[in-house]
Amino acid sequence: MKVEKILFPKVKALYEAVEELIFENIDVKEIKVSDITSRAGIGKGTAYEYFKNKEEIISSALLYQIDLICRQMIKNLEELNDFFQAMEFILCSIDREIKKRDCLIQFVHLLSDNGLIGKTLQKKIKETNQEVCMPRDVLSHMLQVGVANGDISRGISASYASMAIAAKVIAYIIYISDENWESECSREEMHRMICDGLRRELGHA
Repeated sequence: MKVEKILFPKVKALYEAVEELIFENIDVKEIKVSDITSRAGIGKGTAYEYFKNKEEIISSALLYQIDLICRQMIKNLEELNDFFQAMEFILCSIDREIKKRDCLIQFVHLLSDNGLIGKTLQKKIKETNQEVCMPRDVLSHMLQVGVANGDISRGISASYASMAIAAKVIAYIIYISDENWESECSREEMHRMICDGLRRELGHA
């Protein structure tokens, strides 16, 4: 696995402040440097000792959180030797970890955003490609297990299988964010349908 970076305490405090603000449903585009530094308990000038601007702070914080989330997921998934058990674990994790879910939503949204924060995040991903653990690394691990165990057909490309899994995960996040949808179908039932859908789509009816 990629080596985890050691952070300066003040940088870590800034990253955690961004996470807290996201958890409070504040749009990342509306967050100010003063909001972050006030929450982190450090002076505004201190932030600029480590970062050029707000966009760098927020994009770096999001990458840090995604890195932590993905590392922990892979660590937990290594204990599972079945692709569909791994998928169930991912879905249950989304149910439990609200903070992680919110960070993931913001991260996915910014990947296609052309604003300053989105562009900064996309640039940082390219620069730190070999250092940061990303969702694609989690998918890659799941696919290796799935193919090795015969849960995923070898005739299906890894790229397509990754897209199929990612699409289901993102759709599930949208589903549990809407109380009206959830009233029609329990989370447990949705977990089962998602796994059954993947069995059919990935070559195992």
